[in-house]
Amino acid sequence: MFLRAALLDAPPAPGWLRELPVVRALTAAPLEFTSSVTVISGENGAGKSTLVEALAVASGFNPEGGSRHATMQMMQDSVSPLHEWLTLRRRNAPDGFFLRGESFYNLAGWYAGLEDSPLPDLLRMSHGQSLMSLIDRRFHGGGLFFLDEPEAGLSTLRQLELLGRLWHLADAGSQIIMATHSPVLLAIPGAQILEIDADGIHERRLEDTEAFRAAREFAADPEGTAEYLTA
Repeated sequence: MFLRAALLDAPPAPGWLRELPVVRALTAAPLEFTSSVTVISGENGAGKSTLVEALAVASGFNPEGGSRHATMQMMQDSVSPLHEWLTLRRRNAPDGFFLRGESFYNLAGWYAGLEDSPLPDLLRMSHGQSLMSLIDRRFHGGGLFFLDEPEAGLSTLRQLELLGRLWHLADAGSQIIMATHSPVLLAIPGAQILEIDADGIHERRLEDTEAFRAAREFAADPEGTAEYLTA
């Protein structure tokens, strides 16, 4: 594996970042990566995307997505400064990519504007089609890949397809670190599953994650669940 652990050198300055559950957890103990695929889950506001962004930027990737050679910048202060406090235990990956959900459209436009773009015009595709095309053309064995909520825009069937692609990438020597709400992507065989909550970062079995339990309960009684929520 390329990335083995992340350590917080010191707590960030007082403020919203310092109070995030993921930052409090990193203050207490380093985060170790034990599998070629690490899937990070947790409720909104727990800090999973903030963590993946910080790991990607600390590994040398463009803050708004892309490779280490991407120069796109559309937003000021596009990521938190968490990466400034992180030390990574790692070896250098020959290649990789940071797929960031909230700036994916901007990234697609940047690639479309390159004179010799390595990708087709992603802006002429639907969100889901363009994301899968990017992964198919740009992700490969032997790389380090960060994904932040890649399920956005993907149907359930496409999420299942992505599950298979990510597993095969890891089997070919890549390391995948991903934040997701998708119970489908949490089910990648052999993945290290980390769930962030108010009490810290916990290794979980798939069946014990909140995302999977909620999906299973809904599938078991969709009409009853809908009636309860609309009562």
